[in-house]
Amino acid sequence: MKNDNNIPSINYDSLTIQAMRNLVKNVLNDVSRNGLPNKHHFYITFITNYESVEIPKDIKSNYPDEMTIVIENSFWDLLVQENNFSLKLSFDGIKKILIIPFNSLIAFSDPYANFHLKFPKLDYNETKKLNSKSTDEINIVNIKDFKKDK
Repeated sequence: MKNDNNIPSINYDSLTIQAMRNLVKNVLNDVSRNGLPNKHHFYITFITNYESVEIPKDIKSNYPDEMTIVIENSFWDLLVQENNFSLKLSFDGIKKILIIPFNSLIAFSDPYANFHLKFPKLDYNETKKLNSKSTDEINIVNIKDFKKDK
């Protein structure tokens, strides 16, 4: 990104979004190694039609656009990777695997800690367009749109 004087400037909004995604990644990575401490639990909302999301077809048909999962008592095999996390959750008593890219996240919440994050909602095609543009062409999203809720 460049300012009016054609001098490179810092894209704080983009850096903040990436830091927020890394925060979620680090928290989930710690939980995958050590379990959930105290009464912490998470609500994670994500875009189900984001390209790299992998969820069973029956779940996808019930949640064609977005879905909120709860990580609390009944989850298994939480695995955190560079660009996504996967876990097993029980749906009608049947354990099913979900693979969720960090870029598909819309919200992350830990009610026990009164901690909430909101992410800008982009579909895969918008994200693909952003990634193909040079830094100068990317529209900046106002950080006020997804700061921590009060």
